[in-house]
Formats: sequence, C-alpha cells, structure tokens
Amino acid sequence: SYFLAHCKLRNLRVIDGLVGLHRHSGWWISRKGWFVLSDRPSEIALDPHGRLHAENRPAISYRSGWGVYAWHGVRVPEQVILKPETIEHQSIDSQPNIEVRRVMIERYGVSRYLLDSGAVLEHKDDYGSLYRKQRANDTDLVMVKVVNATPEMDGSFKDYFLRVPPEFSRARDAVAWTFDKAGAEYAPSAQT
Repeated sequence: SYFLAHCKLRNLRVIDGLVGLHRHSGWWISRKGWFVLSDRPSEIALDPHGRLHAENRPAISYRSGWGVYAWHGVRVPEQVILKPETIEHQSIDSQPNIEVRRVMIERYGVSRYLLDSGAVLEHKDDYGSLYRKQRANDTDLVMVKVVNATPEMDGSFKDYFLRVPPEFSRARDAVAWTFDKAGAEYAPSAQT
C-alpha cells in the first residue's frame, strides 16, 4: 500500500508492534540508540472546557503515584491543590508565574489575600471601599468592597469584593464600572 511504501515499513510485524505500543502505552520518544516510554495515566480529570483540572487530587495520575496538579488548565504545585489552607500571602507575592499566582490567589481567597497582604484602602464613599494592592512585576490589584443590600437569612449583610481595572481611584467610579456606567451617571434609587 501507499503507507507501507511511503514509510518504507514493509514488515507488517513492525507495524503491528507500533500499533500495539500505541494502544498500551503513554507518551514515547525514540531516537537512534535510545527509547523512552511512559505508562498510560491511570486517571485524567478535566473541567467542562476540556482543560486539566482537579480540586483535591492530581489532574493526571499514574499508577506509580506520580501526578500532575492543575487548576483549570494551569499546572500548579501540589500544595495549591491538596493543602490550599497552607498557602501564605508572601508565597503568592513571590510566585514568578502570573498564572500560578492567579490560581494561588483564587485558592487563598481573593478578599482574604487582598486584606492579608497589605492592600491599602484608597477611597471610601457611600458606594463602597476601594482597595489597592501594589504588586512587583504585575499590575496593581484593585478591588472595590460593596455590601449586598439584600439581608442574609440571619439578618446580616454580606460583603463582596469586585475586581476593577487599576486606573480607578474612587469607589463610586469603580462600582459604576461594574454596571458598565460612568461614575457620574451611577446613582441607583433602589438596590435589589
């Protein structure tokens, strides 16, 4: 056939062997004089978008116990998945990879990270409180804290931190931005 002639593989046993190798192994690389072959993963976990993801175990596991930890497609250290409660804000700040840092902040808790890591209250008004966290080699993390106008079942009111672009310096303008409005035109008569 054309395939056999093109690949110069005239021995069907060789082809059968390669097909069997493909069916029963994971990644493999061959070079002249050496060959590397891995086992197939025993488990692969994906999020709904097909990205490697597992919340409390490796996203890729092998029978040997080795695995790859990932959060929505971002490979992260084991601690970020298995022991997020041990993450410290200093380790987040020193993480050089911006995507890993983003996942670490998410696992730590965005509002908790903002407050624990020394964010500065830049502006406060009737609409909210604007916090700024300066970060080396990254844009400032700016969030506005707002209070939900609808009481919880116990009568308390829940705080929310909303991330806004770093150019904001006034809470009203930041809250208005979350509603796709300019600060001057944001004046709700009732909150729901």
